[in-house]
Amino acid sequence: MKQLMGLTVIILLFSLTISAQQKQQRSFRASSFTPEQMATLASKKMTLNLDLDKNQEAAVFKLMKQHAENRQSSIAEIKKRKESGTKPTNEEKFQMLNARLDERIAQKYAMKNILSNEQFEKWEKSMHSQQKKMQQHRGKMKKMKQGGQKNHH
Repeated sequence: MKQLMGLTVIILLFSLTISAQQKQQRSFRASSFTPEQMATLASKKMTLNLDLDKNQEAAVFKLMKQHAENRQSSIAEIKKRKESGTKPTNEEKFQMLNARLDERIAQKYAMKNILSNEQFEKWEKSMHSQQKKMQQHRGKMKKMKQGGQKNHH
């Protein structure tokens, strides 16, 4: 009986530790950084992954900074809308998605001009794998949300 209680306490402490670590990791999300800091981190990661030269790194930094600024303003807009409790109309949703796709197309075109063919192919592969990871993460989050909602009803 004592062993069972001891094991239960160990499992409980272990799960609390993991939970605290995950919460701490979430607090270091990119949203707490300035656009310049996000661009610096992104361009340095790309320099490591794609072996960029100084000119390429500077061009990527400029592009990433612009992307981070656009993203930050979009997030602020979404937060403002959420706080006011208004939902976007279908036309507004279309405009947001269209603008996001236009930005991705422009970013892809700019990267194609900055990078060599080999670097661009490697960058595209990494972008595809990153998108897959995000889709999987969103799927898990949806399942968790749905599971949590079922328990409350």
